[in-house]
Amino acid sequence: MNKENLVEANRNLNFLEYEQKKVVLESYPTSIFVQIDAPCNQDCLFCSRPESYPYFNLEEFKSKYERKLMPVLERVERINITGSGELLSLPEAKKNLEYFNQFSYAEKMFATNGSTLTPKMADSIIESNNRYLIHISMHSCDPITHKIMTKSNTYGAVMQNVDYIMKAKKNTDKLRVNFIFVATTENIEKLPDYVKFAAEKGADNVVVYYNFVYRLDQKYLSTYFAKDKTNEMFDKAWQLSKQLNVNLQLPQRYNQKEYPSESMCREAWTQLMINPSGDIITCDAAGDQRETILDKETFMDVWNGKYFVEIRKKLLNGNSACSNFCIRANQASLNKFNSHFITRGKSKEEIDKFMENA
Repeated sequence: MNKENLVEANRNLNFLEYEQKKVVLESYPTSIFVQIDAPCNQDCLFCSRPESYPYFNLEEFKSKYERKLMPVLERVERINITGSGELLSLPEAKKNLEYFNQFSYAEKMFATNGSTLTPKMADSIIESNNRYLIHISMHSCDPITHKIMTKSNTYGAVMQNVDYIMKAKKNTDKLRVNFIFVATTENIEKLPDYVKFAAEKGADNVVVYYNFVYRLDQKYLSTYFAKDKTNEMFDKAWQLSKQLNVNLQLPQRYNQKEYPSESMCREAWTQLMINPSGDIITCDAAGDQRETILDKETFMDVWNGKYFVEIRKKLLNGNSACSNFCIRANQASLNKFNSHFITRGKSKEEIDKFMENA
């Protein structure tokens, strides 16, 4: 079976097993998120990046994980290669991309603040003839707000690089570029301007996320504390997007009378995230529990291990933390502050401090 057929067969089986509510799977995930950590030249207000962390090393990744992950890499539809920092700033950035480009049937996705997406790097990505989805995380389009959000002086470089890649992408059908806006109390009033900016530049989508709070000093950046203003800006941005023909992806608004019915999140069936230590979780909002691939013989020992099986059972029974505190799994939960901060790695005392006055 050729690689494209292998991907399609896995996708169809995965969909069927999800619909049949199976918790032990024969299918592999359809998406893999490889955490590629790198240096960063910005210090965004809402960033989760720790003070120090090891940078991605391709040879180490291959020696530790390639054999076990190869059945996954041969079947996925998307490979997300995003982590802390700017992956394009690594000395071996092109070599890293070339490694994942060998899986040419899978779309590659990564996020960048735009400052390292130079014309030379953009050309290299386009010339690879692979399908790429690039998320350019700017969160504002004016120099003052950009500096507030990123605590950097990279605005000029970002705008030059954005201009180049948006012109270059017109010559290929294998590159999509989304403009990302993480909504906080510091930039929410700039969202309508960001939609205009995206229309001018020709972005494929404007994707808006609520920010996750990782540290106590970030607490009041959450739009949870500016619900009315956030709803107002969402409404203005939405009206503009229709006028300007921009594809705007917004999360649900606060305090709606009704929300979409709670749905069984697919991510425990379709996605895995692996960090440089070999820890595997199902999503970025997961709690402290996890599997590790290092002490398992095969990938399926992880995929159908205790961690993933228990998450799937809890999702089926409707008694998971996801059902209560995850905006993606239960969109009405955005009206609870629990849904806006990451509990992973935090003690009960720390969590109680986050919840004070919320």
